[in-house]
Amino acid sequence: MHEETYEGRFGRLEAMLDSVAGDTTDLRAYIESMRVETDELRQTVVGLEARLDQMAASWTAFRTDLETEEAESHRALADRYVNFVEQSLYGVARKAVKEKYGDLPPDKTARMVAALCNELFGRADVSERRVRRVLGIRAEHELAQGVQRVVTQARGIMAESNRMKTRGFWEFDHIPGAPLDASRQQAWARCDASDPVEFVVAPAYVAGGTTYCRQRVRTSAS
Repeated sequence: MHEETYEGRFGRLEAMLDSVAGDTTDLRAYIESMRVETDELRQTVVGLEARLDQMAASWTAFRTDLETEEAESHRALADRYVNFVEQSLYGVARKAVKEKYGDLPPDKTARMVAALCNELFGRADVSERRVRRVLGIRAEHELAQGVQRVVTQARGIMAESNRMKTRGFWEFDHIPGAPLDASRQQAWARCDASDPVEFVVAPAYVAGGTTYCRQRVRTSAS
């Protein structure tokens, strides 16, 4: 049997060490490449997160803009409604009351406006015939054209509210004899706000839990 010399042993050991060193070098190179890929992936994730944050912020701003725009639309409609009640509807009511009573008793005029509001905003449909009945006139009466105009205006106001994403509604609920609630009620005309509520002259306009127009109420100390 051939005995390996010291030179041979050292040569084989040196070869083994070279082999191990080569494997270690490859392993280090592989680890380094993984580290680079991991860093690149981390940067990609950070970039995606930033984009998602930006998209979320944009969407939130978009939703806020939409909500703000709709709120403005409700406010504009409420202003239009108030103007309609205090001018167009009140004007027709005054003429009918004056013709019936010869003068303009404040309580009679307020009750006439209340009856008209109930017909125009308290029902699912609006009828010129019923409005004429409230006023106590016939189709050929000179006020009939005025009735046609207020009915058309009321239908337009309700249609605009129904077109909105958050539909508004007209709130008639009240407690006769209760103190005026300034958060949702306003004294009608020259009524004293410190007196108890007698009845609702014009309903509040409410949408999405917000009162855009308070009730107009007649108050009375008696």
